[in-house]
This record gives sequence, structure tokens and C-alpha cells, in this order.
Amino acid sequence: MSEKKEYNLTYKLDYNMYKEFKSAYLATRSTSIIVLFLVEVALLLNVFFKNYYNVILFGVLFVIFVIVYKIMGRSKTWYKRSKYLNNNEEIVTTVTINEEKIILSSSNGNMSNYSFDKIVDIVETKNLLILKLKYNMGIILDKKELTDGKKEEILEYLFSVCKNVKAKKATNAKIWLILRRLFFVILAILFILSIILFTLQHNKVGYYKKILEENSYNVKVGEKLYNGYNTKHLTISKDNEHSIYYMYEFGNNEDAKRNINYWANLETDNNIKDEYVIENTNDYQEYVIDDNDKYIILIRKDNYVFYGKGNLEYKEELDYIVKNIIDVYMK
Repeated sequence: MSEKKEYNLTYKLDYNMYKEFKSAYLATRSTSIIVLFLVEVALLLNVFFKNYYNVILFGVLFVIFVIVYKIMGRSKTWYKRSKYLNNNEEIVTTVTINEEKIILSSSNGNMSNYSFDKIVDIVETKNLLILKLKYNMGIILDKKELTDGKKEEILEYLFSVCKNVKAKKATNAKIWLILRRLFFVILAILFILSIILFTLQHNKVGYYKKILEENSYNVKVGEKLYNGYNTKHLTISKDNEHSIYYMYEFGNNEDAKRNINYWANLETDNNIKDEYVIENTNDYQEYVIDDNDKYIILIRKDNYVFYGKGNLEYKEELDYIVKNIIDVYMK
């Protein structure tokens, strides 16, 4: 390479070029990929723990954000504003790279220069080379002007003078764009899957009512307000109604956990003895409170809570309901 080297490249910034620049710049930001990864881990955990409502809420908010973003059209607005300030003509920019710095001169009269140490990465797209600066800024080089080995020559020169560019190879934006699209596809799958599972989880009341009635139980359907959520519940009894059992459908697992723990403490005067706890896991909880003056069975399966109050004289009747309904259909 000659001792005194200078490269001059000129391009006309149309909207497609600006979109390609912005898309590649954002896609190759490691922070955006890290944030997407952490979001997906959090959503996967919510799906795993059956908190589908959280995933659906995030998905709805995300869709609203995307729609608003598209309507506002920040990229297009910025481009139109720049074009308007240039007598409604597309801006023509000349990039000069010499031994000392990079100089940008535009047809709207603006001129700026950058030292090589301001360049933190070099990104290659289908049509562009992007010299990345901080704060979402970058210098565009149109690859149409980099023919006959000129691209390799200018890249070699830039890597030799841009000391803050760690990798000595241009970042391929296509790989990062594919990775980002993959993350968005996974987000969409989690969103749709959560809607399906949430719907299935919250349409069991009718099913259980039918099963119970087929087994000669008396069933009444009602609604109560718990934690700001209209909670469906079934009142279940058998023949002479010595024992009554309630089934509550809460909005999510956490509401169900909170209420079963509240009722367990209420029935034991905040003294839940170890012998009362039959099982206590994330998916399933069962308490049997057998004191001198009461017989209570509390069971939670996912977002459903079963609350049984039995007459001491007819404990077997309540046990029978649990055995034939809860254990068969819920565990």
C-alpha cells in the first residue's frame, strides 16, 4: 500500500439504504441480543411454571409497541425530515478516507470528520459497509463503488488504522439478522403457545361440572371476586350435603397459591402443623386439617383450589369426594 493513501466514495442516501443501515446497526448490537435472550429465558420460565398470563401480557404489550412504532415510523420520519432539509432531494454524501481521518461532506452543506479511533466495529451487509460509531451512529460506504478488489483493500487499510476495532474481520450482519429473527419467532411461538395453554387451563370448569354431575354430585356454578379477578367456583355436594366442597378457578398459579395458603392459615389459626401437609410442590398442594372440632381438606392443582369442609361425623364422605374426584381428575 502506498505511503499516502486516500479513498473517495460517494453515495445517494435513499430510504432503502437508510433502512438497511439501521437494521444492520441494531441487529449487530450485542446488548439487543442479550436483552432478547434474557427476555426469552424469563418467558420460558413463566411457561414452565404455567404463568401463561404473564407471557400473554408481555406479548400483547410487545405487539402494541411494534404497531405504535410502525405507525410513528421513526425511521421514515427521520429520512423525510433529512430530505426536506435538503430541498426535498436525497442527500448525496462523499466519504473521504485519508491517512489522518474520515471526512464526510454532504450535498446539504454539512461536513464532519472522525478520527479512526472513533470506529468501534465494521459491519458488512448485502450492499453496504458500515463503520460503526457509538450512540447509534455510523458511516456508510456503498459497496457498489468498491469493485476490483477495492473492498478488500479499504478493509485492510481500515483494520490497520482503527485501533478500537477488535476483530480484524468485518461483522456479517446477515448472521445477526437471522439470529434476531429467530428470537422473534421463538417469542411468537411462546406467545401463541401460552394463549393455547391458558385457554385450556381456564376452560375446565364446564368439564368438571359435567364429570361431577355424571357421578351424581350436586353442582352449583357461581362467581366471586378474588384479587381483582372474577373467579369461577363450583359448590359440590353429595345427596344429604353433610360435606360440601368448593372448587375455585383463579387467574393464575400465584393467585391460587396465595389463597390456599391464606385459607390454610385461617383454618389453623396460623399454625399449619407438619402433619397437615400431605404434599407441597409448585404444581400441587394438599392440606388435611383434622382437629377435634373440624375436618378440612385443601388442594391446589395449578390455578385451581379445592376447599372441602366436612362434618366430623361424616369424614369418610368428604374423603370419598376427594378420592373419586380430586385424585382421579386432578392429580
